Parts: sequence; structure tokens; C-alpha cells
Amino acid sequence: HTHAPGPTRPDARRRSRPTLVMTGPMAWAGRGRGAGRGRGGSVGGGGGRDGGRDGGRVSGGRGGGRDAGRSGSSGPQKRMRDVRDDELGEAHDGFEVDDAFASDKVGNLRNEKFEQYYQAQGIVPDSEWQLMLSSFQTPLPLTFRVNMSGKFRESTKRKLIDTLFPEVIKHNIARMKPPKCLKWYPDSLAWQIDVPKDALKGNVKLQNLRNFIVRANEVGAVTRQEAVSMIPPLLLDVKAHHRVLDMCAAPGSKTFQLLEMLHVATSTSNSNSCCVPSGVVVANDASLQRANLLTHQTKRSNSPALLVTNHQAQLFPFLPDRGGDGVQDDTDDPHKFSSKNKNVYRFHRILCDVPCSGDGTLRKSPDLWKKWTPASGVELHSLQLAIATHAARLLKVGGRLVYSTCSLNPLENESVVSALLKRGKGALVLADVSKALPGLERRPGMHHWRVGDVFGWHDEPGGREPVRKQKGMADTMWPPTKSCAEDQKLERCVRIMPHLDDTGGFFIVAIDKVAEMPGDELGITLTCDVQNKEAKNNRDGGRDGGSDWNTSNRVAPVLPVDSNDIVRSMQAQYGLDCAKSGIENGLMTRSLGVEDVENPKRIYYLSPGARALCMGNSNSGGPNNSGGLQIVAAGVKAFERQTAPGAKCKYRITQEGLDSLLPLLQKQVVRASAAEIQYILKRQQGESQTPESQKLDLMRDTESPEGCWEKDTVRGMRKVTPGCVILVTQVRDDEGDDDEPSKKKHKKEKKEKKEKGDKADGGAGWAGIAGPNDLAVACWLGEGEKGKSLSVLATKAEGGHLLHQLKERAGRKRL
Repeated sequence: HTHAPGPTRPDARRRSRPTLVMTGPMAWAGRGRGAGRGRGGSVGGGGGRDGGRDGGRVSGGRGGGRDAGRSGSSGPQKRMRDVRDDELGEAHDGFEVDDAFASDKVGNLRNEKFEQYYQAQGIVPDSEWQLMLSSFQTPLPLTFRVNMSGKFRESTKRKLIDTLFPEVIKHNIARMKPPKCLKWYPDSLAWQIDVPKDALKGNVKLQNLRNFIVRANEVGAVTRQEAVSMIPPLLLDVKAHHRVLDMCAAPGSKTFQLLEMLHVATSTSNSNSCCVPSGVVVANDASLQRANLLTHQTKRSNSPALLVTNHQAQLFPFLPDRGGDGVQDDTDDPHKFSSKNKNVYRFHRILCDVPCSGDGTLRKSPDLWKKWTPASGVELHSLQLAIATHAARLLKVGGRLVYSTCSLNPLENESVVSALLKRGKGALVLADVSKALPGLERRPGMHHWRVGDVFGWHDEPGGREPVRKQKGMADTMWPPTKSCAEDQKLERCVRIMPHLDDTGGFFIVAIDKVAEMPGDELGITLTCDVQNKEAKNNRDGGRDGGSDWNTSNRVAPVLPVDSNDIVRSMQAQYGLDCAKSGIENGLMTRSLGVEDVENPKRIYYLSPGARALCMGNSNSGGPNNSGGLQIVAAGVKAFERQTAPGAKCKYRITQEGLDSLLPLLQKQVVRASAAEIQYILKRQQGESQTPESQKLDLMRDTESPEGCWEKDTVRGMRKVTPGCVILVTQVRDDEGDDDEPSKKKHKKEKKEKKEKGDKADGGAGWAGIAGPNDLAVACWLGEGEKGKSLSVLATKAEGGHLLHQLKERAGRKRL
């Protein structure tokens, strides 16, 4: 993915001092230390440490760097798998020049070793083997879900169900089944269309559906995601105040889902207050390049509760818990954990979707048929167990861990789970999720399996067998005794097989922590304490973690906005309700020097949980990485520096920050009609206006900007100063509100709100606090030779999505 242009580099005379640049959406991306010089170079330049070295490898050697000649070729190169292909990308799913699933090529989708291995494992009954194999030889259908926390989720569903799906059915496309709702996904928000992604892209009859999904995906209204990938977050049962860790998060669809759940829980439990969750979702990945991709994918959520970090999952740091997030603990039992760990930051929920061999994704990645060997599961088992064990230690007592893979191999699944339970010695138990997600077709976990590698089968661990063993074989791979497997309740593991419900293969298990892990009851050593001790014993001062990570990877550290003048100017300009939101403590920036701390270009808003983790990540409560947490991105961009004559504040509010800030604003907000906002958005989109709206605009007050003709709107415009202005109109996304009693109730609420606004501001019609069903657009009010003008500050994609909402409600007369 690409980065926004960054600030100019420091003067050449100061080049001895490393320059820090930001990555991800919080980013002003530099050209990357390795850009264009690595093995093949990266398409579009590097992004720091991985820009050249890894960029060229991932991008298929198309760069123009020093080694381009060695890695390029005169003819078209085979496309290498991209990190985005895991769940979200369209570029690679086996449908390139030649369709891998074409009838004359299905015979190539076989692997004798694969069949021998899994038939010997008995992962399905013999009667189902051919069904499973046939399923793996067909392409994966397209699946997507509607954002469960989106303000306009019901209108998005209506657009799909009432307009787009009937259009697809009407076309009667050969061999295509009607769109199917995934019955196990809550609130009927997930759907399956029985066409592969490239077929959707290339079929003219499906263009309206595809265009809508693409646009809605861009603004976060829907997420394209494999069906089985949606399951693990649902089994975590996330609450609004929870600290959630996604240990291996890229490319980010599960992280996005976790953020949705955090916000849904907030709006449900706190409907009359600020809808910013007190919790936090930490999305971690071991690759900085993938962490940047992760940031790009999750920024669509506009969530202040997001932190993106860059650590090896099995080495994720133990941090000090300094509080400050207002969490009322509902997990820790004081009788089951050591008081020595009260000051260690730990999580309520952890998702471990670990690296795996991926043979459950054969329907999406048919190239794996040629590559599959028994070696993959053996090579990854120890790493998977290490990650799961570390996750269990990071988990609060009373918390839940979900372990998952997209592999069929018991060496990566039940074998890891059994070994983890043994290590826990009673601290961990498998949760019974058999009643969860009704309608989901599944198989229970296995109690017994065989251990095999490239050299054959091995009946027992150790070196007594004459058969050679593959390097990396571990004793933890072998199954437990029958009685032990029954005690561990391994049948509570969940296996999703492709032939059961037209999905990929997947493995999931929910694990509850009921006591401290062995050894942790004596106290957990903080990562920063270990680093400090190592630094004292190291003449070089230590290179792990700390500010060295920021410097070597050219990532600017996260710092609090401590300027009272900035906060006071925001209060004066926008009437921010700081007492309600605690926003004065939730503003952060990225530091590129003294100027960026005192006069930051961008300011980010963080939830209490995200802010507490950032500020607790140091011995002094200062900048982020001195305590060991390597932060790539944090929060939502809420303000950008932009001044206007007469404005009391030199910062404007961003469209992406409005979801969090709108309920807190009491100034610079104008309540306009839906027709006026529709006029302004149409102008941004380049759409033609209706004759009626053109006539109304011609008759508007000469002192009002284009698109503002209603009396209340004109009065409101007279009360705001030039600069950032928020236009608001009420839209309703409730179901069942067309009945007469509901209409009367809505009319009464509207009258009361207007009267309240008249008393508050002399008739501008603004009650000071926006409702949950209000649609808001950030605009810039300027003045030129032709008078006042309004410019939309949202992106064209965001503006298009807002315009669709207004049109949809106009058609239903629900404005």
C-alpha cells in the first residue's frame, strides 16, 4: 500500500542525526532506507527496514534498484503471493491467465502425499473423504459481512437485500445459486455469493453488486472476508472495556471485527453518553511491512481504540499496568492469582491466529497443491506452541484465549492445544462452544492422531526408531493417552471442513484461564526491567526495543499533546465537552522533533484504554518505546493543522474523527436539511443537481454559501466562524419505525430538540449534542471574491457513501 507524502527532510548538515518518519495512516512515509536497492526493489519504493529487502521479494522482483537486472526477466514473471492475499486481496486466488479450477485442469489439483497423510490421520470419515477432496477442487465463494457497529448498517443491508440481490437473481446467471445469508453470523450481517472473486469482477451482470461492495469496503461499511475467518472473534465475547490483543493480526480483517465488537458493546451499554469504548484492541504483527498493511486495512474503522504494534508474537512484552483506562475488572479472582502480578499489564481477550501451513486454504490458493508436504506442520509446531504459551501468560485470570489456524493438520491444532493444557497444569480449560453460533456446521476435535514427516510415520518420540526424523520434531507433537485426552476434553475443539458448508478448512478452540500459569504465581518480570538490566551489562547500551527500534525503522514515537493552549483553543473553537470525554488526556501526536511536539501537524484521539497503554509503556510515563512496546499506529486522526481568518483554533476536525468527536461538539456545528447536504455532496461527486434544488440555491441568501438556503441553516451559518464547520442532518436507521406511533414520537422528539436548540443558541436549531442517528459532514467554510463557499473535507469515497445514505432515506421517506 502507498503512503501519504511526508514532511521535508532535515537540513543536510544534520544528517548524522537519524530522521524518524511515520508509517501507516499515522504516517508521512519516507522513501525507506532500502527503497529500490534490495533484491528486486519494491514496487513504489520501500517503507523502512523492509522497503528494499522484503519489498522486492514480496512484490515479485519488479523494482528498478541496483539488483533489478538480476531479479528481473524479459518475459512476464510468475506473481508471488502477496501479504494482502491472505483474506482481503483480489489479485491472487488462482484465477489468473489460466483458471486453475477449469474442468480440464481439476486433475492437477491433487497431491498424493496430501491424500495419504490425511487419510491416515482420519480427519474425516471414509464416507466423506471424496466429498472433502471434491470441495477442495472447487473455487471458494465470495463472502463478506456488514460492519456490525456501523451507523448505517441497516441501510447497507437494505441496499443489498432489496436492490442488489434481486438484481443478481433476475439475471439468472448459469450455475449460480442465489446469495445466501450465513445463518450462524449474528444479526444476519454476513453473506455468501457463489461466484469466485474474479468472476464477480469480470461479469457485467454483477457490476452493480461489485461496485457497491468495493465502495462500501473502502469506507468500512462492509468487509470482504472468508467465512471461516469470521468465527474466531465471535467466540471471544468482547466487552466495551476489554483489553484485547490480536497477536498475529495482519492483514487485519479479524482486527476490524474485534473493533466492531468493542464499539457495539459500547453503544449498547452506554447509549446516552460518549460512544468511545474505554477498552483497546492491540493488533500486532512480527513483520513491519505487514504491520503497515494492517494499519492501512484497519484505519477504515475510524476507531480511537486501536493500537498497531510490531513484535514477534512469542516475545510480546510484559508491560507495567499503570491504570488510567477506567477498567472495572470482571475477570481477576484475587484467590486465584498472585498479588505480585497486579502491576503487570495483561489482557481480557487474546486472539492467536497463528502462522500455519495453510492447507485449509486450498480453495483460495490452488498453488498450494504442488507445494504441500508433511514437513510444514512439523516446522511450525514449536513456534505455534511458543506463541500460544506466551499468550496464556499475557492473559488475565478469568480471561479467554482463542487459538486458530487455517490448517487441517493435528500437529498444528490438537497437538498444540494438548501440550498447552499440559503446561498450564490446570490453569487453562477448554470452553464448551458447542451451543455458540447455532447453524454453524462443525466437527469435534480429535483425541488421537499420528505423527509424520517427510521421512515417514513415527510411533513414539525419542531416537530409538530406525526411521530418520525431520529436524524440529518435538515430543509435544505426540497425542496424549486416551484418559488424558478425555480429561482435556479435546472434543471441544472446533474443526470446520470445506464440504460441510461450502467454506475453507479451519480450526478453532476457545480456552479459558482459571488460574495463574505455573511459575507466574511468583511474579512476572517486566520486559522493560529485563532490557534495562541487559543494557547495563552491555557496553553498547543495548539494542533491543526502546528508542533504537524507532530510529532503526524510521518510525516516529507516539507522544502526548501536553499543550494546554492547544486544548483550550479547541474548546473555544468547537465547544468540546472535555469533562464528558476526557479528550484533554486522549490527544497524541507523532514526534519528528521539537516543532512536532509543540506545534503538531496531526493530532490523534485515543480511547482511555489505548492512551493508558501508550503512556504506561515507559518507566517515566513518557514517549512510547522506552518501555519496549513498538507502536506503529495509534488511535484515529482527529485533527489536522489548518488555519482560517478569525478562527480561535489552528486545527480542523477530520471526517474520520467525527464518529468519536461529534457527540462532544457544541460549536461550529450547523444543522442543515438533508436536501442541502445532498446538494453539497453531489457537487463534490460531480453529479447533476435536481431542478428543484438548483432553483432553491439560486434564491438563497447572498450571505450564505452555495447549498445553504433553509432559514435555520442560514441562521446557523451566521453564528459560525470561517474554517472547519460540521454540517449535520438527522437520519434514522431503525427498523420498524414506519408505523404511526413511531412517526408521532419522532415528530415530538424533533420539536423538542429544536426548542432546546432555540433556547441554547438563539434559534440556530442546534441542540449542542448530536444524536446517534445523525449524519455529519466536515466542511471548510471560506470566503472569496464570489462570497462564502463550502468545501467537503471528506474523501470522495466517504462523500459518496454519505450521499448514498441520504438518497436511500429520501426514497424511504425516513428523513
